[in-house]
Amino acid sequence: MALRRVGAQSPPWVTFLNFLGVSVATVALFELVAALGHRVPGKVGRTLELLLFLVPVVLPFLPSALIPFFLLVFGMLVACNVRGFQAAARGDRESGTVARAFVILTACLGADVLKELKLLPVPAGLPILGFTVLFLASARSLNDRFDSEERASRTDPLTGIKNRRGFLEACDEALRRHRRSGQPVSIILADLDCFKRVNDALGHAAGDGVLKQIAKQLVGSLREQDTVGRWGGEEFVVLLPDTDLAGAFQVAEKLRQTVANLGMPAGAGSLTLSLGVAQYRPGTDIEETIARADRALYRAKEEGRNRSLVDDSLARPVLDLTDS
Repeated sequence: MALRRVGAQSPPWVTFLNFLGVSVATVALFELVAALGHRVPGKVGRTLELLLFLVPVVLPFLPSALIPFFLLVFGMLVACNVRGFQAAARGDRESGTVARAFVILTACLGADVLKELKLLPVPAGLPILGFTVLFLASARSLNDRFDSEERASRTDPLTGIKNRRGFLEACDEALRRHRRSGQPVSIILADLDCFKRVNDALGHAAGDGVLKQIAKQLVGSLREQDTVGRWGGEEFVVLLPDTDLAGAFQVAEKLRQTVANLGMPAGAGSLTLSLGVAQYRPGTDIEETIARADRALYRAKEEGRNRSLVDDSLARPVLDLTDS
């Protein structure tokens, strides 16, 4: 059974620690002790209760790097107070259970608190080398799962490219590099023209397939240092580091022509892309740049779709390379 499920009714401070965002393994540790602590009688039990009281008081204020050390010391204190090693050797289920659990916990957690620890009680005890094993334990790192969840929170689940959050984080990093190097940064906002007719004609499943195909083509048309994200619906956004407005326009035209040349499912008709292009201005932020690209995109739609237009808010010449 997973540790976080030990103890059907968790004490209030466990819920509070969950609310504070304390790690799953740490809360699981508390829940295990809460579930087993009542089994320790007398003076030893009162000492254990005092130690349990100190944990929720101290832990929320500790830096994360000190938590493994704190758990190790805490486990040793508990083991000493309940004479855990001798109790475990005798198979004493009153004091040995808690001490043995802590020994296993601290050994499995080590320097990495992000572990999922599972304990399998051995009902009759398992004699090995003069000891009575009370639990079989297994532990696995949650880091991989947490990393996967972090990636998922920044990835569009349909297309596999970055979602809005992931894209904006990439923009933040690009602007940090821009401030060091002075190299330009540009944004392209692109929207599929009349995409509703694809969904109406072929259904949303086919429409989703088209969006995945478009995303794949956009990624394949860009440099490794560029970033493409799904901004919402059938709208995509592209980050171009080290690229000025004229260069970004050329990239936009390349993307437009790539989509125009794609083969679409039967009944979908041709699919085109309208794009707006803007260059980041020092002293502003990336949201302002995206807003200017959005205004250029809006003009591209108004002027007939299937074209790329640049931000003209500073009265720059408008670049328009529409196919005749």
